[in-house]
Amino acid sequence: MAEPGGRAGPMRWLTRHIPTRETIHEHRMLRPFAPHLAHPSLWRMTRRSVPRGVALGLFVAVIIPFMHTFIAALLAIPTRANVAVAAVFTLVVNPLTIPPMYYAAYRIGSWELHHDATLLNPSAAERFSSELSRLLFWVHEASGPIAVGILTIAALAGVIGYLSAALAWRFWSRSRWQQRPAARKET
Repeated sequence: MAEPGGRAGPMRWLTRHIPTRETIHEHRMLRPFAPHLAHPSLWRMTRRSVPRGVALGLFVAVIIPFMHTFIAALLAIPTRANVAVAAVFTLVVNPLTIPPMYYAAYRIGSWELHHDATLLNPSAAERFSSELSRLLFWVHEASGPIAVGILTIAALAGVIGYLSAALAWRFWSRSRWQQRPAARKET
């Protein structure tokens, strides 16, 4: 059973595993960055840093398909987002979710750009003799819609993630405030 003043569930696990300022100074590779990593909002779970971390993590995960965890952690420093939350939310995009995401990005980008050409245009693709040339032709035809679609999905994921995290934080803090009188009566 949870303690009256303690945190329960995933929040408790996350707060135990978030690095502290002291552990940053202990790591030899991170010492040069320690002054920049000392800001409290980068490590504390606050109502502002957590939604920023969620939005940043989702945005970077969609835009950058590789090394997104490291890049999100670096971008969390100037935006004062929670580093751990930004890094965790990049894990939404993985090798299983990339193909459907890129297909959706192509469809969204085609709709936004009014791109009515199909990828399987046989008359234009027959001009190229090798399979590699055919593949490059298809990539060239799809690159514009995919880029626009990825930007749209990233922006929407960031905004929806920020609003959802801010709303969840508000409900969580409201429930904590409502539990306070009951905890005082028990003591």
